[in-house]
Amino acid sequence: MSEQARRTKTVFDAVAALGQAGTESFRPGDVTTHLRAEGTPYGAWEVRGELSNLERLGLVELDEETASWRLVNGASFSIDAANAARERS
Repeated sequence: MSEQARRTKTVFDAVAALGQAGTESFRPGDVTTHLRAEGTPYGAWEVRGELSNLERLGLVELDEETASWRLVNGASFSIDAANAARERS
């Protein structure tokens, strides 16, 4: 797994954990707080960039009115899809 794919998966796993904990919408700061608590500190801009990658993969959606994100129902991360999306961009 490439370093880039690993970062994207780490952020996806954090978003999924927030969802499992009952969080329906979140902001990048919520993800950074979760990652820090898990011992994997990421910066807010790093998380924001990975959220854009996850959005391109169709795994999260941004609500522009509230500036919050949400996990798409049934979303699951695929390394192959992540690598293919990077090659297209």
